[in-house]
Amino acid sequence: MTQTFKIQIVEDELLVALDISERLKHAGYEITDVSDNMEDAVAAYKKHMPDLVLLDVTISGRHTGIDTAIAITEIQPVPFIYITAHADAVTVHKAKNTSPAAYLLKPYTTSSLLVSIELALHNFAYKTGEENEQEVAQDKSIFLRQNHVYVKDGYKFVKLFLNDILYFVAEDNYVKIFTVSNKTFLVRNTLTRIMDIFKNSHIVRIHKSYCINTNHIDVFSEHEVTINNNTIPIGRNYKSELLRLFRFR
Repeated sequence: MTQTFKIQIVEDELLVALDISERLKHAGYEITDVSDNMEDAVAAYKKHMPDLVLLDVTISGRHTGIDTAIAITEIQPVPFIYITAHADAVTVHKAKNTSPAAYLLKPYTTSSLLVSIELALHNFAYKTGEENEQEVAQDKSIFLRQNHVYVKDGYKFVKLFLNDILYFVAEDNYVKIFTVSNKTFLVRNTLTRIMDIFKNSHIVRIHKSYCINTNHIDVFSEHEVTINNNTIPIGRNYKSELLRLFRFR
């Protein structure tokens, strides 16, 4: 299965919140919750654990969006972006001390919003990967986590569980990813780089143009494998690696 990034919105102006929500849904993101105060936002964060949070600095109640950002990151680190009309030095200084991924001033364009989100998600994943030895493989179009991978798809990154990937096919300067849901993704990459990313998984290169997920092999011989009714050739130079997995000599 594929899963798009989940985003939570904390905004006290209903029309603004709805506008942001519609823009993001149109871009393919999933909106987990829209809250106008810190208490509801924290509760929703604990329930849904979104991949990114958008916050206005000024929200309902006695707490600010900055207070809310601090509260949710204490639960679990997450990239967050402030969207606000406040550009005064005091507010910016307070916001800066919380290390937001971005600080967008209203009015903003859809393009600036989507770019900020994409960079925030990518940079957070890259930073997290550096800090966790089990999450080391990173790339501009695809990066690996413990049991899933994020694949760049237009303005967004889409989550794919590793076992939902069937195989990869090289197409000039791109690689096409085939999944169990029959959805495909085309990323600017090479199979050599794909193997670097997935070197500790069940992904194996069996041909100059193919890498496969060995968990999905239905039938195989010395010359080809069948995955999901698709026959894939085994290259002469890659045969020994595949057969080694099955302890053939």
